[in-house]
Formats: sequence, structure tokens, C-alpha cells
Amino acid sequence: MISMEQNSCYAPQCPRREQCTLWHMAQQEIDRDAMLLSLVNPRLIERAGGYEHCPAFYEHKLRRYARGMRWRYGALTGDTQDAIHERLERHFGRSLMARMRRGDEVISPDDQAYIRELFAEMAPEVEPEFLAYEEHYVKPPRRG
Repeated sequence: MISMEQNSCYAPQCPRREQCTLWHMAQQEIDRDAMLLSLVNPRLIERAGGYEHCPAFYEHKLRRYARGMRWRYGALTGDTQDAIHERLERHFGRSLMARMRRGDEVISPDDQAYIRELFAEMAPEVEPEFLAYEEHYVKPPRRG
């Protein structure tokens, strides 16, 4: 997966360009008078089966990112809470999980789904609580 906030693709021949975030990022670069523009390697597009199957296509739509996460839940036993924390830290890594918890790093929709599934499996009576939500087309950079 490529980093959306640092890449773009200027491919006017692409039939899906208006629906692709990378095209919109290229348009922003043009508006900023960037000296150079980038594009997805045409060989990779060809190997994937053409523009309709572009491996870098990223749908241009607003996504709901969470910022911050509650870490202690009174409804959970200490053992269950510790087990959830351990699984989250194993999945995301200790430092990333700490940044996500504090709100320094946003929590993507896919990561929110994983966290909800984990709670449903380990503590079905408790929903994870995210502290705030933001809408972005691409994942915003980390704070702090």
C-alpha cells in the first residue's frame, strides 16, 4: 500500500481518474505549481490488467477516522481488559497503539473495525469508545 498523503498520479488517460484520490492529489500539486508530478508505473498497471485494475487505485471519498480511544472500561474485568490490551498491542505494536490511544495517530475505518471485532469476541457486552471523529480523503499525518 502506498502512502496517499505523499503520492499522486497524473494519468489523464485513466478512465477512473475522477474517482481516484491519487488523481485529486495530482490536481492539488498542479494548483500549487509543483515542478514535478508523479504517476503510477504503467508496467504495474499493465500487469494488473489495465487501468480498471490499477493496483494504486484508492477511491476518492471521505472516510471517518477516529482520534483517541478510551483505554479503561469499568464494565470489564481486569483480566479481560488486560487480554484486550495485549491483543491490540500485539496487532498494532505498543508504540502505535499508544499513539492511537492518545489521539496522536488517527484510527482508520479498517482499524476501527478490527478493534470492534476484537471487543465483540472478547467482551460482547462492551463497545470500544473512540474519543472523536474526523473526516478525511486520506489519512492525516501524525500529530506531535
